[in-house]
Amino acid sequence: MKSKKSFDKLRGGYYTPQAITEFICKWIINKNTKNILEPSCGDGNFLKAIVERQEKLNLNLDITGVELCLDEAKKAMRYGTNVECQDFFAFYRDKVTGKSNYDAIVGNPPFIRYQDFDEKSRDIAFFYMKENGFHPTKLTNIWLPFLILSCLALSENGRLGMVIPAELFQVNYAGETREFLARYFDRLTLITFQKLVFEEIQQEVILLLGEKKSEDKGIQVIELSDLDDLKELDLNNFYNYEIKELNHSTEKWIKYYLTNKEIKLIRQLRECEKIPFTTELFEINVGLVSGENAFFLLNRNTVDEYQLANSTRMVIGRTEQLKGVILSERDFKTLIENGKKVYMFMPKNLPFSELSKAEQEYINYGVEQGYNKGYKCRIRKNWYCVPQSWEPDAFILRQVNRYPRIILNHVNAVSTDTIHKVRFLDGVNPEFVAAAFLNSFTLALAEITGRSYGGGVLTFEPGEIRQLKIPMENAEKLDVNKIDKLIRDDRIDEVLDYTDQILLIEGLGLTKYEVDTLRNIWTKLSNRRIGRKEKSIS
Repeated sequence: MKSKKSFDKLRGGYYTPQAITEFICKWIINKNTKNILEPSCGDGNFLKAIVERQEKLNLNLDITGVELCLDEAKKAMRYGTNVECQDFFAFYRDKVTGKSNYDAIVGNPPFIRYQDFDEKSRDIAFFYMKENGFHPTKLTNIWLPFLILSCLALSENGRLGMVIPAELFQVNYAGETREFLARYFDRLTLITFQKLVFEEIQQEVILLLGEKKSEDKGIQVIELSDLDDLKELDLNNFYNYEIKELNHSTEKWIKYYLTNKEIKLIRQLRECEKIPFTTELFEINVGLVSGENAFFLLNRNTVDEYQLANSTRMVIGRTEQLKGVILSERDFKTLIENGKKVYMFMPKNLPFSELSKAEQEYINYGVEQGYNKGYKCRIRKNWYCVPQSWEPDAFILRQVNRYPRIILNHVNAVSTDTIHKVRFLDGVNPEFVAAAFLNSFTLALAEITGRSYGGGVLTFEPGEIRQLKIPMENAEKLDVNKIDKLIRDDRIDEVLDYTDQILLIEGLGLTKYEVDTLRNIWTKLSNRRIGRKEKSIS
């Protein structure tokens, strides 16, 4: 039998704090509201707030809640509203589709990944997503169709107020949804919190408030510290926050934390043809997927013990093994002396009987430990041979804390899939690119392009690195060894002062004010992201 906690996780059932339900209902319900829907009502937190708001305004609302779990639906019925005990997507199919007649829809959609999404329910949800021009995939979380179909159920002047994962801002699988929301609503307000508001999960959320009809068109982001700030947020001053023009594209919404002037500057530089994309400078791909790092990654003692010096390659498998912007022979010697696992077992791709006795002995050890049974290993012809492709000239970290960087590979090492590999195009000077990458514009763009979750780490897949641009005018004037030393000494601001002057001011002709603006964008976004690691429960 599943525990209550695991059952809640599987059905996405984390219930909404009172401060949020009361705030959303206060914002969404007014004297013109006739009917309201809560598509995932759980035990009735939102229904309670709806009823209280109804009584305060002396309204007679048609209130409907939908809840899949019978026990929770029975609890929700205590507030005297209509509660439909069924799957929301079946409810949408049977009673909503084509009508679009709810003045207000509120809720906290469940967070359930594709593989845990009930197949029958998923088929209905994906059918209506596809019917409305969306392209759901195996990355699609259940909150997306909940949100989309709720929007489609609104009346002409309808309003929506929902608690949504902050993933909406940045994940690629929500790109179509961002574009849809920007077109569907005249006005969007996104309320974010510096501190986590759900005790049970490390999931950052936002409050998404949408108005289908509004004289003030655009999007605004209101960042609060915690739920106490939400209680103090005056709805009468709601519209004093800066409104940004909605960009009807799949672009990430991290940029809406910026001012209009900051957004304009970033867009101008993104469109500047003098600044090349990384794809014009290098190729990027994931590192080697061993399938069992515990077997394939060795320290020097293990290499010597099994006499595998001729069967290994130098490898970088952890972010902290890379310092500065150059991986040197001295760096690697230090890693070896410190007992780090910087050798990868890479015998020739031959049948077991044709390998050396030393290799056979180590492979037998791996079999004894069961390493050959892991999925990535067992699907190979020879489980002990890691698939290889081109050799890296440099590396880029997949996950970073403060900022991304290119690290030149001066030791002919390979990398695992925790670190991306780089191969420079013909005619491109690697040192110029590695040095030029660290400038205020590229780092600001990286904060907007990468993805960050509750832990504050900035994550890049190869496709996101390909969207970055690096100003290369005057890059030949940069001293990569000077930059390497400064980075090792944790003096990034001095690096940016140096590179910004040469690349952005002298190379591109930007003003000191524009460069300061770019630096402020990077500082603001990175500090916000990193600060989330220290979020406490409000």
